[in-house]
Amino acid sequence: MHDTQSLLGRTVGELAAQLPAAIRVFEAWKIDYCCGGTTPLTDACATAGHSVEDFAAAIAAAPDASAGVAVDWQTQDMGAIRNHIVNYYHRYTREELVTLSALAAKVHSVHGHRSPELAEVEKLITELSNDMLPHMLKEEQVLFPYVDELEQAAAGSRVAATPFFGTVKNPVRMMTLEHDRVGELLVNVRAITKDYALPEHACFSYTQLFNRLQEFEAKTHEHIHIENNIYFPRAIALEESAGQTAEFAQTAAGASCCGGH
Repeated sequence: MHDTQSLLGRTVGELAAQLPAAIRVFEAWKIDYCCGGTTPLTDACATAGHSVEDFAAAIAAAPDASAGVAVDWQTQDMGAIRNHIVNYYHRYTREELVTLSALAAKVHSVHGHRSPELAEVEKLITELSNDMLPHMLKEEQVLFPYVDELEQAAAGSRVAATPFFGTVKNPVRMMTLEHDRVGELLVNVRAITKDYALPEHACFSYTQLFNRLQEFEAKTHEHIHIENNIYFPRAIALEESAGQTAEFAQTAAGASCCGGH
């Protein structure tokens, strides 16, 4: 049981990382805990029409509040987190975007004359694909391998090679901005579908589309949360503890001094 006093001054991102049950509450209350992870809990609850006392009660009542079912990613090494991101979230996202694109096109072609907003739904799914597919590839080919090297260097008490992007803070900053963009697109999908409300004429495919979109939104929130609130901060801390930033600064200074030779 978490008393109200212990929750004051905490951010929603911190709580989502430390209390997996909090994610269910945030999803139910439509609180942005991934891209908006720095928001104080008191402010987030107030915006959602709840109090911190309500949040404490909801956490206590959550089915998995003390069952230990969810993985505590705070205790996992970076390689384990990376593997989960790639093998679970990236794989799911790639496969589901293909399914959603085909399903949205089908439903739009059949029901578009009665539900013109389906054209916008189809467009938003295309935008999600255009943003998320190259984003995940950059993580897998650039960011994650460097963080792997950082972790290996730390284990071997050596300095990792200086990356072409200078410091891990640069790709992290870019990835975070891209996460914000995905978050905006998901908000737009929910708005255009009126919280995934099905019309009376909805067929099986229509129902499947909205159900899968709602599931996709929730899983993408989890995906971004693990990266923004756990993986990225730990990657930065790992680099700083290894002295990588200082190493890069020395290398850059040396290149500048010798640039004319």
